[in-house]
Amino acid sequence: MREIKRMDALRKSYEKQLVDLPKGSLRSKERNGKNYYYLSYRRNSKVISDYIGNDENAINELKEQLKRRKGIENLLREIRKELTLMNKVLEAAK
Repeated sequence: MREIKRMDALRKSYEKQLVDLPKGSLRSKERNGKNYYYLSYRRNSKVISDYIGNDENAINELKEQLKRRKGIENLLREIRKELTLMNKVLEAAK
């Protein structure tokens, strides 16, 4: 039971972190020999592309944030599987 509470607290913590991180993927488009960077993501069923610019620091920071988001999403997926399994075991034990 303690483990379920701990995992649930972890899940909530990760979900809060995801709110502050950007979602989507970084795309570059070349026009007239110059690269232009965009953050592409879905809002409802539409694909939105927000212009990021050419600043290397901003682009690298965005890449790190996107990488961190992917890692947290993977951890959340595993935690949800574990919680489901734990709840099934507890139900079977009753």
